[in-house]
Amino acid sequence: MKKIVIYLLLSLLVGTAMSQQDGPNIVFENLTHNFDAINEEGGKVDCKFVFTNTGSQPLVITRVQATCGCTTSDYTRQPVLSGQKGFIQVVYDPIHRPGPFAKTINVYSNAIVPTTVLTIRGNVTPKPRTIEDDYPRLIETVRMKNNQFSFLNVKHTETVQKEIEIINVGDKPTTIELDNVPTYLSINVTPKTLQPNEKGLMIATLNANDLNDFGFLVHRMYLKINGVRPQNSMISATAVIKEDFSHLTQKELEIAPVIEFEKTDHDFGTTKAGTVESHEYKFKNTGKTPLVIRKVRTGCGCTASTPPTESIQPGASSSIVVTFNSRGRKGRQAQYIDVYCNDPKKSEVKLKIGGIVEEAKE
Repeated sequence: MKKIVIYLLLSLLVGTAMSQQDGPNIVFENLTHNFDAINEEGGKVDCKFVFTNTGSQPLVITRVQATCGCTTSDYTRQPVLSGQKGFIQVVYDPIHRPGPFAKTINVYSNAIVPTTVLTIRGNVTPKPRTIEDDYPRLIETVRMKNNQFSFLNVKHTETVQKEIEIINVGDKPTTIELDNVPTYLSINVTPKTLQPNEKGLMIATLNANDLNDFGFLVHRMYLKINGVRPQNSMISATAVIKEDFSHLTQKELEIAPVIEFEKTDHDFGTTKAGTVESHEYKFKNTGKTPLVIRKVRTGCGCTASTPPTESIQPGASSSIVVTFNSRGRKGRQAQYIDVYCNDPKKSEVKLKIGGIVEEAKE
C-alpha cells in the first residue's frame, strides 16, 4: 500500500513539472551583472544576459524596458525554439553619472512567467574636473562659476553679500568691472586686475534699506573687460525682499493689520482671443491698525493691476483690479498676482485669474 502511495505522489510531481514546462519557459544564466569600477570618461559599457528556452514551445521576447534613460538594450527578436539560447544586451553610459549605481531592466515575453527583472550594478569613477567644469560661464577670457548674484529671502532691513568666483583664462592681464550697477548694490572685484590663470571674486553687497521695494526683483548688469563691454556679457542680480517684522512686540502683533480677501481666485470661464477680462479682488482690514499695500506685482505683461494708494483703516475695505488681455493666447490660462502688505502674518498674498481662451473665428 505504501509503495502505491509513493508511486502516485511521484507521478503527480512529474506530471506537475511537465505541465509547468508545457509552453515557453525562459531561464537566464545570471539575473545580475556587476561592472565593478568603471571610469566616467571611458565611455559606454555593455554586458550580455544569456537565456535558454527550457519550455516546449517557441519563446518570444515582446519587450525590453529599462527603468531609466541611462540604459539601452538589444535582444533576440526572432522566436527562440525549445532548447535554444537568446540574449539581452544592456548598455550603460556613465557620463555625468559618478558614483554607485543599480539599474533594472524588465524583460517581457510569452513565457509561463511573463516578466523577468535583470539588474546591472557598478561604481563610476568621476572624470577629473577641468576649468570648464568648475567655471562653466565664459565671457571673452573670463570664466565664472555662474553669472547671477542670487539674494533669496532678504529682510528689508538687511545688508547681504553674495559672490561669484572668476578666473582669467587668457594669456594677458585682465581688468574687470561691472557696468549699469543699481544704487542698492555695490560691486567689488578682487583683485581688480587678474593675471593669466589667476582666480578672483566679484562680491556684490545688497543694502535692502536703499531699495524701498518688496517681492521679487531682477536687475541686469554688464561685465566690462579692460574697459570694453563684450557681447553677451550680462550679469544679473535677483532678490526676494521681505518685510522685517522681527522687531514687533507681542502687543504690536496683536493689534497689527490683517488683510482678508473675499476671494483670491477668479475664473472668467471661456472667452475669445483678443478680449480683455477684468476682476475686482475685494479685501478688508480686519486688524486694529492701518493696512498698507506695499506692492502689487503681476506675473507677466498680460495682467495689470491698480493697487490702493492710501492706507486702509481698521474695518475699512478696498480692492485691487486685475486685467487680463487674452490677445495672442489660447487654451487654459492662469496668471498670478503677488500682493505685498504690512500684515505680519500674511505679508504676501497670491491672487489668481484664469479661464479658457478660444481662438477668434474670422
